Amino acid sequence: MRNGEYMPMNIYTFNNNRNSSEDHIKTLKDIASEHHYNIHIFKYTNKDELVFDLSSHPERADIIFLRISKSKDDEITGLEAAKSLRKLCCHALLIFISANKQLAANTFPTFPFYFFYLKYLTLEQFEPVYLKALSLAEKRRNNLFQCGSGADEHYIPLSDIYYFEIFQIITTVYHSNTSFSFYMSMSRLEKELTPKGFLRIHRSFLINMRHIDQITDRTVRLTNGFTLPIGTTYLSQVRKMLSQLKIYTL
Repeated sequence: MRNGEYMPMNIYTFNNNRNSSEDHIKTLKDIASEHHYNIHIFKYTNKDELVFDLSSHPERADIIFLRISKSKDDEITGLEAAKSLRKLCCHALLIFISANKQLAANTFPTFPFYFFYLKYLTLEQFEPVYLKALSLAEKRRNNLFQCGSGADEHYIPLSDIYYFEIFQIITTVYHSNTSFSFYMSMSRLEKELTPKGFLRIHRSFLINMRHIDQITDRTVRLTNGFTLPIGTTYLSQVRKMLSQLKIYTL
């Protein structure tokens, strides 16, 4: 079962040609469906709207397709959007499509994943590149934790997370030097993150084993200096897991 079934990959497209845009969207959906990828597609015909919508959460985008062309005033439509997104620390895979192959070199500063020359573009050429992008995006998604929704949606690298704490129905994730609260049950959280290196040590705490600094019979100290209790119910489970990982208590 792919991670995408829980967290769809977000694909953004920019194309100021509405007719070809619809055909492109259908192709993206058909290929993803055939290979069992769960995707959400956000389509734009205005480059400024694309940049604005991703400005607050650039990490939402997994893959961005940009149809680029040179305008009468020599502006390369779509390329400036890509440059703006990179300045916002958007790490999405950028795939450019253009009828002007001379524009390929102009895309290099944005670190593109691929450039398609429209004149010779066929499904046989497009599909393997798209599937490779989906595979890479899925791996990236597997290293992110998504929580919240709408304007409060967050995508947090798993390596940055120290631990989760639940109080009543509110879960708080402590990561880097900050925290964020959201609604999710501990049982769902544990099911999702245990295979990714997290360990339930208490009815209220789920910790990232990457950040274990020191362990005693009843506590775990993390690399951020926080010390958390090990619940009686979880003692044997914690000791078993830590012994398997050759992490010993003091």
